[in-house]
Amino acid sequence: MTHGRSDEPEQSAAIHLLRRKAPAGQLVRASIFGATRAATPYVTMARIAVARLALSRLARAGGLVLACLALIAVFAELLASDLPIACRWHGAIYVLPNVVRPTALSDLGYEQMVNEKGGGDWMLTPLVAHGPTRVREGAQVLAPPATAHHPLGTDAVGRDLFARLVYGARTALGLGLAASAVLVAIGVTLGALAGFAGGAIDSLVARAVESLSAIPTLVLVLVVGALVPHPTTATLLWTIALTRWTELARLVRAEVLTSLGTDYVTAARALGASPLRVLWRHVLPNAIGPAIVAAAFGVASVVLVEAAVDFLRVGSPDTMASWGEAMGEARTHANAWWLVAFPCAALLATLVALNLVGEAARDALDPKLRGQGVELEEGMRAA
Repeated sequence: MTHGRSDEPEQSAAIHLLRRKAPAGQLVRASIFGATRAATPYVTMARIAVARLALSRLARAGGLVLACLALIAVFAELLASDLPIACRWHGAIYVLPNVVRPTALSDLGYEQMVNEKGGGDWMLTPLVAHGPTRVREGAQVLAPPATAHHPLGTDAVGRDLFARLVYGARTALGLGLAASAVLVAIGVTLGALAGFAGGAIDSLVARAVESLSAIPTLVLVLVVGALVPHPTTATLLWTIALTRWTELARLVRAEVLTSLGTDYVTAARALGASPLRVLWRHVLPNAIGPAIVAAAFGVASVVLVEAAVDFLRVGSPDTMASWGEAMGEARTHANAWWLVAFPCAALLATLVALNLVGEAARDALDPKLRGQGVELEEGMRAA
């Protein structure tokens, strides 16, 4: 019995001639692209949360407002200052003298420099040639908006309101971010220790939380401001931070207790992981979500408390500009509507933007939305 022999080559031994004619560079690029697709990193929940934030219109709107306010706060000297941005004065060139405040120009103002300008001197002036604290000689008090050299008017002392608002954004955001960072650090640390260690530490943290929660923040700020001989902005910052960490500590403690009962923590302990590694590697990452949300709402709370304290004129005696102080001057000058309208609009925009970002972050980090996160993850992988 003989077997028929086929003249067609086997499929495994066939050689595709077109592949041999393909350029070497094309094959290299194809292999690189294939390797890139194969090495695509795993889409983590952090990336999914960021993607959700990017898809939220309200979060984008709030982030845009906060970005504009941050730029105004950072570049306040370029918008309003009583010294030029750059100048040539009496043969010497100064760059950003309104920031570094050189000794040769420390006692000068914009109008005096204009009057004493000599040949060859030049000045690059900011948008509004007024500082937040200096009052010019003969300045008009309570000038309405659209007055010459004062686009938003002046306050009861004669200071430019536009400059006060610009530098007030730096005060509000700077104090809010600093106090929020401190309260998040305290709340996460104490809450994690209370939930993980338990026992006497948990009882001590719980008593501290109950004691501080019983006193309103505004009342405690007023009491500390009255007891401290020379209160400063740092006094206000630490007072707010040391009283607002209680809510975050409760949230972190609850998240830690929930994580301790999960299977992956039990498996980590069974594999011999140290308590510090279990806390840092497996427990604390689940408490980052509440901390981020609390930070966003904490900044809004600090900004509101700072404005309320300055509105009541019981804040620090520093000369820093404040939106609350500007609104407080309207109590004795009821006809000066601009003292309320413009600072209140800035404060309202800041609070609404912070709350929009905070709510969007809370929704993005909510564990109940894991199903939508999986769908989003598949869409990100397909893209």
